Amino acid sequence: MKLRIPVHYIWISLSIAVALGYLFGLGGDHIPRNGDELVYAHIARLTAESGHWLPLVSSYDFMRNTKPPVLFWQAMVAGGWGEHWTLLNLRLPSVVYSWAIALMVGLLTWKIVRGDASVNAAPANTAEGRNHHAMAMGGIATIIYLSFFSTYRYGRPFLTSAPETFWLFGVFFAIAWSPAKLLASRWKFPLIAGLAIGIGSLYKSFAMVVPVGFGLALCYQTIGARAALWQIFRRGIVVDGAKVFAICVIALSIFGLWFALDPQPGEVWREFVVGENAGKLKSSMGYFKVAFSGSSGFMVILTGYFSNAGLLLPVSVGCAWAAWRSFRQRAALGQSITAAEKVMWLWLLALALVFMLPNQRSTRYLIPAMPAVAILIALYWSRIPRIWFSITLLLCLIGALAMGLIGFGAVRATQNQWLYSPLFWLFLVATAACCVIGVIKKEFTRPIAAMASFAVLLALAWVTAPFNGVLGEFRAETIAKLQGQAVSVPTNFNGQFERYQFIIKGAKIVPYIAEQPVDYTDVEALFKTSRYALVQRRVGQAPCAQCRILDVRWDLRSRQDEKEGTLAAFKTPETFWYAREYLVERLTP
Repeated sequence: MKLRIPVHYIWISLSIAVALGYLFGLGGDHIPRNGDELVYAHIARLTAESGHWLPLVSSYDFMRNTKPPVLFWQAMVAGGWGEHWTLLNLRLPSVVYSWAIALMVGLLTWKIVRGDASVNAAPANTAEGRNHHAMAMGGIATIIYLSFFSTYRYGRPFLTSAPETFWLFGVFFAIAWSPAKLLASRWKFPLIAGLAIGIGSLYKSFAMVVPVGFGLALCYQTIGARAALWQIFRRGIVVDGAKVFAICVIALSIFGLWFALDPQPGEVWREFVVGENAGKLKSSMGYFKVAFSGSSGFMVILTGYFSNAGLLLPVSVGCAWAAWRSFRQRAALGQSITAAEKVMWLWLLALALVFMLPNQRSTRYLIPAMPAVAILIALYWSRIPRIWFSITLLLCLIGALAMGLIGFGAVRATQNQWLYSPLFWLFLVATAACCVIGVIKKEFTRPIAAMASFAVLLALAWVTAPFNGVLGEFRAETIAKLQGQAVSVPTNFNGQFERYQFIIKGAKIVPYIAEQPVDYTDVEALFKTSRYALVQRRVGQAPCAQCRILDVRWDLRSRQDEKEGTLAAFKTPETFWYAREYLVERLTP
């Protein structure tokens, strides 16, 4: 007798495995992240060393109150006020937030699919069959969300979008879960929503009240009152408007606690409100010139939900296409989508429209609505044309091959053929083979596409894993020797030098600017400010002529020079991706 595992158990198990995959390499120096993670870790560390919650402390005069304090307090508590200051400890709260968001995505998808037989019609007409199908789709939605590159990149590091996404999306999750009850609530939901939005704003900015308030207004208008957007002169508009206003006031009051608690409220106003937020509305080029430019134009926002999906971009485009076709078919039949699905669309719309207004536009601003994108993809899963899944599989195939190239470069650089276990290479081959099978075999296209994107992300973590370990570390005796000693370290971005607080703990870090660390030549100048210096070089190059090498480690290069060209990644991957970092001192004391 064959033991057959129910499909919904398989998808739920896979979603849990993907969630646990977020822990792989979490404490390493080489994970996808926002480049500003380290400067904010720098602020959190110095604030913790001050022994006070506020004011925030930074060695940068121009970068101190650029984020609300809860972000830094989270790091200070997780790092034990400096006692357990590791990247792993600082990042764990972000992952917990990401897991909580993924759980909301799975649960809401399950509820919508279970309650609407027209959504991805279940293979069985029984209540149990619909429930099992809904559970499977919930698992798929969870995997999709965790497989977005924006989730993986900004949902794991310390400087992350996960906290504000949890608190802000959580409000719309609650409405979608029980729209009639919550939108009719007189004071309980407005109070709780205001508190949640306030906490989310304390992670990001008071400006988040605007898109959330707009989204709530749309929900009250189109779902609560079941009126068209333009029918604002209706019965109950004053009450609904008062609720949205109260929610926004409560949220802003929570955010205002920063000014009440900070001993330097004037600095908060100048640096955060005026500099960090109002500054994004200004531009010397002029509003419309920026709006129709490539780097910060309207298209950044219009395509942001797609580009945030990473390798799942084709599937997200296919979802939009399938949703449009479904809308036209429903309109012809006089049907409508569920209230829960409508909430997701309204949240997407509100966030995109509001962030069209500032002169500074970024796809990162749309991340709080990416859980809604994952839910919608799951809802239209069977209606998305197969071609979009096939394109995604081809992109994942290219991604798997790229990971193989990076791994090959590591082997050539270190001259260690056993740098990676045979399991790593087998994983890459299996991923590539599955992608090809998914393109060829129709019945496997969607299931493989659901897992392929995260498989590439896992391969990325795997290929950098050796350099987060012994290869990327100095010897223990070297670290002991550097305790309290000044060490010059290269930096090519805001706060990039902070990474060395985790690499050579206990040393006094003295940063020097090196746009391309491997090309820095004036090593003698470094010894004027410190006895020791870290110097990066390409594989096979000597660090300096008049110096003594004390130790060496491997590092992954970032911000490669354009003059090297992309072909260098294929011709010489060992020097394009990797560098040797030498600890040196002058020959004569």
